Amino acid sequence: MNKSNFGNVKAFALNDNMNVPESALNSLRHDGVICIRQAFSQRWLDVVEKGITQALSEASTDIDIVKRKKDTGSFSVSSGAWMQVQPIRHFIFESHLSNIAWLLLETRQLVLFYDFLLIKQAYSDNAVTPWHQDHSYYPLDGKKAINCWTALDDIPLESALQFSKGSHRAATLHRAVDFENPENDYRHARKELPLPPQDQQESFATILTTAVDAGDMLVWYSYTLHSAPGNRLNRRRAAFSVNWLGDDIVYNAKPSLETYRDPGLVAGRPIICDKFPLVRSA
Repeated sequence: MNKSNFGNVKAFALNDNMNVPESALNSLRHDGVICIRQAFSQRWLDVVEKGITQALSEASTDIDIVKRKKDTGSFSVSSGAWMQVQPIRHFIFESHLSNIAWLLLETRQLVLFYDFLLIKQAYSDNAVTPWHQDHSYYPLDGKKAINCWTALDDIPLESALQFSKGSHRAATLHRAVDFENPENDYRHARKELPLPPQDQQESFATILTTAVDAGDMLVWYSYTLHSAPGNRLNRRRAAFSVNWLGDDIVYNAKPSLETYRDPGLVAGRPIICDKFPLVRSA
């Protein structure tokens, strides 16, 4: 039996070239997650906020708004907005974000996978994100996949993400869980896979977490187990993430969701097409 201890996600600052130091890459390799303080200025956050306004006004075609029982506030998510929302495209392609992802993925090719907006409104206490790994939802083989998650609000520890330190290193793929109701089976889950552990006191040796300010960015590998509490604050708790793929990733069509489907994709081949564009190559 493990009794989990809490530690801090290691934090770094961008260097003069607006990129991450080598020490940040070393920590990401070891811990599976890092924090980059003030990765984006208010100017770039304003661009994202403009995109959010457009996305939630139905400019984005993939929006889901959930209100949990007993909650006052709702829980909103939007995915793949870059294809319809110009400010989101501007942030992804014109900021220094891709430079950071390029270095951290240690890759010769950088592919944009998708963007993801996540807003927990005030008093969405029960909008808990269960323990999971992002890769469980991806029809992908390979390990070079990261989530670059930028805080749009100040987020205290009570509402902060939690990560199982080093859980990415085993590269064990867990079954996808249902975010809307963790008690239900996720309809696209691969049932031959083991469920991710949910009892942190029993299952995890060390949990890493940190409070973040607006503009801070968390980066983690797609195999890193993580979770988040609901939002008991009297204000919004929002983040915008962009997921990137490196040169070892291939498409496996499991599951074959519309979100990840494109006529140009072939199982066993790289996931590069109009929907998942190549952004940079060596």
